[in-house]
Amino acid sequence: MKPRRFHIVITTAVIGTFLWLAVNLRDQYQVTLEAPLTIDNIPEGMAISTPVPQYLQLRIRGDGWRVAALLIGSMPHLHIPLGTLSPENPTISINDIPDRIPLASGLQLIDINPDTVSIVLDRKGGKRVPVTPDVMLSFRDGYGQVGPLIVSPDSVTVYGAVAVLEKITAWRTAAVSFDDLKNPLEQDVNMAGSVDHPLEFSPASVRIRLNVQPFAEKVFSGLPVDIRALPPNSDVIFIPPKVEIVARGGIRQLANILPVDFQVSVDFTQILKDTTGYIVPSVVSPSGVQVVARRPEKLQYIVRKRL
Repeated sequence: MKPRRFHIVITTAVIGTFLWLAVNLRDQYQVTLEAPLTIDNIPEGMAISTPVPQYLQLRIRGDGWRVAALLIGSMPHLHIPLGTLSPENPTISINDIPDRIPLASGLQLIDINPDTVSIVLDRKGGKRVPVTPDVMLSFRDGYGQVGPLIVSPDSVTVYGAVAVLEKITAWRTAAVSFDDLKNPLEQDVNMAGSVDHPLEFSPASVRIRLNVQPFAEKVFSGLPVDIRALPPNSDVIFIPPKVEIVARGGIRQLANILPVDFQVSVDFTQILKDTTGYIVPSVVSPSGVQVVARRPEKLQYIVRKRL
């Protein structure tokens, strides 16, 4: 195609699009938008005990041009002073919204969701609760977590209506994810916001720490097998009497671990229930160390009475 014709095609397409918009955007449209909601001027020492959404969904109708302009912009934050609501029944409804949203001429608010928000106050209090980390982790090949995820501080103070605080036993952090980890992790994470009730947190964020190391495997041999809950008049002989395990963990971590740090045992009640003559011992390993194999997997045993 010649350059002149190419320009003609582009110009024609632009003009055609403009004409299509000019015709279609004269029609009436409805859109649903979310506006942040905050209740202001709460009396000192009081807090809201009823569910208050963080956002109100507003359904707005108008001609296409004005609706398009509304979509391009951002919805204003709805600040509603408590004193502007009815003292007998403080409730937010559609009648309380239009004066607080500067809608252009030709736009009309036709519905809100939820359709009403009731405001009930209660005495404000504080409660110390443990922090639950909401963390997703993935590691680079050959690396892994060593030891537990540490949260500091491990508890926060939640401030809100006393009736609401009574139901809170712990609070989570905001959901975060860390991918392709190969180095130790240290990161500040905000506390998750409340979906239903206005709450405050002190501190507003916590620090998470995680030790990440290159992973390796190491063999630990000659681990004795203990017998638990053994009756005083019985003895158990395992064949073989000792086992070997293969453990996986951080290179530096494995270098400091000894065979005595593992506990290999069998509960006598397992033997009483067994009908095969073989038993699988349990292995308790140091924190952050994974047992990937044991040799042998099963032990033969002989039970004899003491004389």
